[in-house]
Order: sequence, then C-alpha cells, then structure tokens
Amino acid sequence: MRLIFLGIIFLIAGYSFAQDRSDFEKAVATYNQGDYESAYLMMDDWLRVYSRDPQGYFYLGQIYEQFDGPSLNLALENYQKALSLDPELAEAYLARGRLYLRLKRFQDAENDFLSYRQIPKGETTQIIYRKSSTDKGVSGIFTAQSPNPSQILYHLALAKIGMEDYAGAKTLLDSAIYYTPNESDFWAEKGHVEMKQNQTENALKSLHQAVEINPDHFLARQRINILEKGENVDQLEELTLAIAKDPEDPQGWKIRGFYKFSQNDWEGAIEDYTEAIQILPEDSEGWFYRAKAYAKLKNWEAAEADFEEVIFINEQDPEALLGRGQSRYYLNRPEEALADFIQLIAIDPSNPSAYYHRGITLYRLDKSQEACDDLNKALEFGMPGIEEIQKKICGEN
Repeated sequence: MRLIFLGIIFLIAGYSFAQDRSDFEKAVATYNQGDYESAYLMMDDWLRVYSRDPQGYFYLGQIYEQFDGPSLNLALENYQKALSLDPELAEAYLARGRLYLRLKRFQDAENDFLSYRQIPKGETTQIIYRKSSTDKGVSGIFTAQSPNPSQILYHLALAKIGMEDYAGAKTLLDSAIYYTPNESDFWAEKGHVEMKQNQTENALKSLHQAVEINPDHFLARQRINILEKGENVDQLEELTLAIAKDPEDPQGWKIRGFYKFSQNDWEGAIEDYTEAIQILPEDSEGWFYRAKAYAKLKNWEAAEADFEEVIFINEQDPEALLGRGQSRYYLNRPEEALADFIQLIAIDPSNPSAYYHRGITLYRLDKSQEACDDLNKALEFGMPGIEEIQKKICGEN
C-alpha cells in the first residue's frame, strides 16, 4: 500500500512539473514572437518557482536586452546567473559575448567567444538569431550545435576589431570565409579591416565581393564609395538614395550623419542623427554622435543632455562619461566634471585621457599636487602633446 501511495505522489509531481514546463515553453514562444513584456512576466513567474534553472535566467537575459536604459546591465546579471548554475551553457557565453560587444568590453567578449568554442554544445535546439547592420530584423539563424565555426570566428573578429588588433581580425575573417565563402558580412568586415590597415586595393576586392554576394549591402557599398570616390557630392547622393530606399532604417541616417560630420557639417550631421534617434531611440550611437556634433558647435548644454542619454542606455560607456565630463567642465561645473572623470578612471584605469581631464579639473579646483600626479599618469600612459601644461602645473608645486 505504501509503495502505491509513493507511486501516486511521484506521478502527481511529474505531472505538475510537466505542466510547469509547458509554462516555460510558452514564455519562450512568447519571446520568439516578439511580445517581450508578456515574455518577461511569464519568465519571471517561472524563476520564482524554479530559481535554479539556468535556461530561465538565459532567456530572461535575452528578454532584458530588448528593453531600454539599464536593462542591458540586468541582462548581463542574468547571463552571469545562468553560467554560475551551468558553467557549460554554451549559448549563454555567446549571448553574453555579444552583449559585451555592445558595451564595448571587447576583451570580455573575446573571452566568452573562446569559451563558447571550447564547450560541448549539448542537445539543446536553441536558435540564435543573426543580425546584420545592413538588414532590418533578422538576417539569418544558426544553432549552437552547428559544426560550421564561421559565425563564432566572425564574432571573434569583431572583438579583435574593437581591440584594434586588425591583423588578428583579418586572420579570423579569412577562416570564417573559408568555411562560409558566400556570407557578405564576412567580406564587408574583411574590407573594413583592410581599410584600417591602409590596404586599399585589397579592401576594394573584399568589399566588391560583399556587394557581389549581396548587392544591397549598405556598408560595403559606402566603404567602396569612400575608397573609390573620396569625399564628394556623389557619395552624399549615394547616401541620400540609400535613405530614400528605406527611410525607416536608422542606419542610413547615421551613416550620412557620419559623412557630414567628416566634412565638418555639424548642423547637417545633427539633423541626420536626430532622424536616427527618432526611429530607434534605444540605440546609443545616434545620441553619442549627435552629442559630439553639438560639442563641435560648443553647444555644451545640448552635448551634455545627449551624453546623458548614452549613459542612461549604457551607464559604463567610457566615451560618453568623458564627453559628459568635458561638457560639464566647459559649463563651469568642475565638481560634476570631476565626478565623471573619477568614474571613468574606475572603469578604465589605464585611460590617459581620463587622467589628463581629471588633472586639469583638479587644477581648476586648486588641487595642484593631485593635478600634477594625474598629468604624470597621463604621460606615463602615452598621452601626447601635454608636456607644456604638465610642466606648468607641476612646476607650481
């Protein structure tokens, strides 16, 4: 009788878990359908019951990435929880690595992509969506179980580009192309790397190959224009035509804004970045470059406001902290500027520009010895062109 009773209990428990598992699968399906608010509520409920489910935290991280503001840091926390519960959850390494790319933490991204390569992928059927900067929405899919390593090689190359290791990036892109020669993004990024290396002829070959595979590859076409035509009206016309083709794609507006910025057309750049921001306000890049354009016009109030938006999206963006600190300095708010430079050094303790700007701010606050120490640090880390001001400030002590 006791055995029968225990058997009934196990059957009920198994049925209850199966019912709950159905709730998890519904949450995943809701996420895949793009209803992120509902998916968040469903996955949060799941984790309240099953608080040690690494897949639950992985998907909650994926969901958080779809929201604005500090949600990227919450996504990062959930990926870390998932990996603490299951250190061999390969897709969590890939997702966290891609998030690190967005946060400009390129060394961390590379480490995660390397971990992803080394870990057995298991039996999960997790689909990974691949997006290209030239596409609206999903441009392709792959799975963690794919024997073709080209996608992870491509991601490793992006991390190398972020670290300015162009030789390493090119080697990885060549390997990715070996495995998947008909992927236009691989060729476009190879051309980008070759441009950085001043290998114009090779860059043109790679970029033309990208366009041959995908005639609508926007970045490849623009890079070809830059190399072949230089900075002229034809290039601006090409950018304008690209925007006309798909005016709801913020990428076109941003790229034309970059071009205008390069031509010292600050007002025109601001107009294009504003269009990009209105289309996709959660993209920090539009806010950042509009802030830079405002700074060129010495409109420090507007620059500070836009840098604020960047920091709201990514509170540890080093370039935005530097920009906001500079804006506050010129707005005669040195104490607030100092706070930004202190935070920047905490995030990036080997950044020479951070020490330089903290140094001149400290000097303005009549802290000459501390200012001298920071300027010496800036020189130690390779800051060029500050020898005269360093001598002036340090000579007063």
